[in-house]
Parts: sequence; C-alpha cells; structure tokens
Amino acid sequence: MIIETNMLTKNYGKKTALREVSFTMGRGVFGLLGPNGAGKSTLMKILSCLLKPTSGTARVDKHDTVKDPSEVRKLIGVIPQEYNLYNRLNPTEFLEYMLLLSGKDPDKKRIDEMLERVNLSSVKKQKIGSFSGGMKQRLVVAQALVHDPKVILADEPTAGLDPEERVRFRNLFSEIGLEKTVLLSTHITEDITSSTRNLFVLNHGSLVFSGQVQDFVRNAEGKIWTSVVKNQDWEVFKRENLIISFMILPESNDIEVRFVPGKRNPPEGSHAIIPTLEDAYMLMIHQENRKEE
Repeated sequence: MIIETNMLTKNYGKKTALREVSFTMGRGVFGLLGPNGAGKSTLMKILSCLLKPTSGTARVDKHDTVKDPSEVRKLIGVIPQEYNLYNRLNPTEFLEYMLLLSGKDPDKKRIDEMLERVNLSSVKKQKIGSFSGGMKQRLVVAQALVHDPKVILADEPTAGLDPEERVRFRNLFSEIGLEKTVLLSTHITEDITSSTRNLFVLNHGSLVFSGQVQDFVRNAEGKIWTSVVKNQDWEVFKRENLIISFMILPESNDIEVRFVPGKRNPPEGSHAIIPTLEDAYMLMIHQENRKEE
C-alpha cells in the first residue's frame, strides 16, 4: 500500500478532529468527501507532515509521517487549499525554485512540460502577481507535480477554476492516477464521479464510508424522490422533508423539488428517482448528523 493510516486520531484540546481513522490506498485516484469540520484538512496536513497526530500512525510508502518526515516530503506533492505564491517571480522561476527546494536541479524541459499541462505556457515569463485566481491555482498544481512525486495530496484543487479548466484538471488527475496515488479532497461531487470510483467519506472526524462510489450511491436507492409542489405549500413541505435541490418552474411558479421524504409518505404525484453521488452524500450526512443529536 502507498498510503496507510492506523487508528489515526487528532485532538485540539477537547475537540476531536480525527477519531481512529484507518484506511489504505494503493495506486489510483481516491476521492475524499465530507462537510466543513469533518476532518479532511486535518487528515491532509498529517499526511503532508504539517501536523502530528495525537495517536495512531500514518505512513506514505512505508515511511512514518512523524518518524521520517523528510523521506515522506520527497514522495509527496501537495495542492493546498490555501497558499501564498512569490508574486515577483514568473512561473518558470517559481518552478525552478520548487525543484531546488525538493533537492533536484532545475530542469527546463520538465518545467515547460508542467506549464503546458496546466495551460500556462503563454504566460511563463509574466509575473505571478498579475495572475488571476484561477491562473494561480493552476500554478499551484504545477508545483505539486514538477518534482515527479509518488503521491499527490490535493485539497480542493479545482476551487476557483472555470468549467473548462475543471474538466482539464479532472482528466489530469485521472491520468496521474494511472501511475501514482492521488488523494482528492473536495466538496464538488462531480470531481469525484468524473475522476474515480474509490471513495472515502469523513464526518465529525470519523471515517463513515470506505469503498466504491457505486456502493455508496446504492445506499440511497429508493430514498430520493422528486415532486412538483405548489408555491403556497412550499414552507410546510420544506419543514417535513429533507430538500436536496429545487427550482421554480417559470410557467406555473410551482416548485420542482428533489428530496428525501420525512416522517410522512411522499405526496401524491411524487416518484422515486435514480440517486446521484450528491444525493447519497446529502442523505448520509443528514442521517449521521441525526445520530449526533
């Protein structure tokens, strides 16, 4: 296994951010889902050697993140959720510096290849400070790849990208996953369904699902419904059911809704539909949160 955690726990005072999380990952792309505060960023920071666990272990290619962080850092490329770049450098200079920091000599051919892959070749001599948010995000992806790591840890890597760029990067991660291990932490379920069939779900610091996307979605079969609700009945309907999504129908001003029925049976005219990953995720989080109440 390339990544392995065993009973991984992280406490911040009395708050538990991760609770006895154990999993293994081989080669390929692995999706990590969970709401804000679920422990995703804490997990990524432990794997990146930025945090030490309170207990338990995390290993990357058999190297312990606490006992052997220097070896782990050589093996990983990190795409952080928050980052600071050197605005006075251009992309070529920045990637040269990243290579030096990783202990490798600047490789112009490698740098040019990376800038091409992230669609920044045309601005490789332009100062980073003049870049848009999306351009900076693409450069962050390039710096994670330029030293040819064995593992990519990506925390919300497509945030701030337009739809075309998002598709480009999903395909890039899928391509990388043919030879390496990619852990893709995201709130965007489409990024996962388009990139991988391997899924981990965190909630309240615990690993609540580990397996195939199709198995996770199968848990929601028969539980996701759709209906058209009269505008005057909407407030009552919202209180009685879990709303996944809805839209106002312009021709009638009625509301077409995707929902999980509450205590009552679905209203007349409703019908069950094939669930998506987003449907299954919303249902699972709702059920898990009710357990915590």
